[in-house]
Amino acid sequence: MPKRENSTHVRLSEEADAMLELMAEAHRTDKAALAADLIERALLGEGHALKVAATRLARLGIAGSFRE
Repeated sequence: MPKRENSTHVRLSEEADAMLELMAEAHRTDKAALAADLIERALLGEGHALKVAATRLARLGIAGSFRE
């Protein structure tokens, strides 16, 4: 599946930007490309966790246990 080219602008702390620069140099890649990859992986991971949690809650249904 081809990657969509969307433009999102973010502001990073100096520490995060310095770490991104260091990681980009280590991976021999562009900072923007690395940032896009890191953000995409984080978002997809969080999204997956949210979907799993929603599925589990849906399986409980109305008859689910609400005990503490």
